[in-house]
Formats: sequence, C-alpha cells, structure tokens
Amino acid sequence: MKLHFIGLFILVTQLVSCHHSADVYMLKRDEIINRYASAIRWGEFDKAAQFQNPAFRTTPDNVWLKNIHIASYDIVFVDEKPGGKIVENTVQIRYFLESEGIEKSITDHQVWSFDEEFDKWMLNSPLPAFR
Repeated sequence: MKLHFIGLFILVTQLVSCHHSADVYMLKRDEIINRYASAIRWGEFDKAAQFQNPAFRTTPDNVWLKNIHIASYDIVFVDEKPGGKIVENTVQIRYFLESEGIEKSITDHQVWSFDEEFDKWMLNSPLPAFR
C-alpha cells in the first residue's frame, strides 16, 4: 500500500509540474506579445522589428514612420494552433497620419512561433504596413 501511495504521489507531482511548465510557457508567450504591442503603441518600430524572426526581419522606414502616431492597438482575435507553438493574432490599429492630418485604421495579421533553437517566441510576419 505504501508503494502505491509513493507511485501516486510521484505521478501527481509530475502532472502538476507539466501543467506549471505549460503555464510558464504561455506566460512567456504573452509577455513577448505584450512587449511587441507596447513597442508598436509607442512608435518604437526599430524595437518592434527586433521581435521578428531574423529570416523575416525587415528594416522599418523611419523617415515615413515619424509621421505615424498610434491611437489604439486592439487584439481582436487569437488563434492558438494545436501543439501551442504557433499563435496567430489579428490586431486592429488606429493611427494618426500627421503628414495628411487624418486618422486611419489597419488590420494587422501576426504569426508568432516558438523557436526551439533560440528558446523564445518570434514574429514570423512583417511589421504593420502603415500607408
């Protein structure tokens, strides 16, 4: 009986640690996505580009982007793919285009994936195309 209890205890401990690991993994993902969103909100486009996977990284047009002032950044849809290593976000961004004196809105589709080699989440899509 004592052996069964020890086996059950070990099994429960492993299950709890797996659940805890999944929670930490999701918290890391959410933290990265929130840091990226903050960089976009504050107009720090060079910083936002650093979240991109190097294979997809683009150089922001800083001259053009100086005309952009973000009014709002709202995540409207999140689709976590099976396995939890790919997440697609749809984001609505309202911005003020200073050179034309108008407010515009774009829908930005983001694909995030967990890179095993670098042990971090990366953006596999371009930065928002403010035009």
